[in-house]
Amino acid sequence: MKILFTSLLLTSCFALIAQCPTDINGNGTIDEDDLLMILASYGLTCEGMPVYDPKISEIHYNPSTEQGTDSEWEFVEIYNPHEFGLNLSGWKLGDAVNATVPEGTYMESNSYVIFANDTASYTGELPPFTILLPFSSSSSLHNSGETIRLLRADGSESNQVTYSDYNGWPSEPDGGGSTLEWRGPGYINSLPESWVSSNAFGGSPGSANSAWAD
Repeated sequence: MKILFTSLLLTSCFALIAQCPTDINGNGTIDEDDLLMILASYGLTCEGMPVYDPKISEIHYNPSTEQGTDSEWEFVEIYNPHEFGLNLSGWKLGDAVNATVPEGTYMESNSYVIFANDTASYTGELPPFTILLPFSSSSSLHNSGETIRLLRADGSESNQVTYSDYNGWPSEPDGGGSTLEWRGPGYINSLPESWVSSNAFGGSPGSANSAWAD
């Protein structure tokens, strides 16, 4: 009974719409991911609940002219660093660019979602099974910097990054061929010191950040 109560509590805290109360990740199956989420937070109240959200992990805001135009190659990547999958149905990008995650979108553990200005540019360029979604038709990333917000399905903010090409932010991603890469779990990705220039031309969309190998 205590485990069932904890499951119901977690479902409420995560605000996930599931087929049944114990399907916490919302994928339609009560599986080991649901159990891991229960065990990771067992005994906690909602006030002390850890947040199991993806993170903005790579930004390509001003591609090099050698690669192509901004409208062809701009992208924002999010990463799921957790040991279980996440239901991203109805999540959104906001402010700098707008994009909506379709219903039924499930993000596996250690996987990536790519939001691209032109999905055709990245079709066939990403690892198999990488989720590829478009910006809205009027969206693009400013070369001088702006704020990218990752929003949950209920409209609450999950993650925010205000990137730039100065004040501690690396300048090479501003037209030099590299992307902005998050340094990874353990680094607060809203801080400029948590970001570096990619080692790979055009970055590493859909894969572990090239800087993680350092």
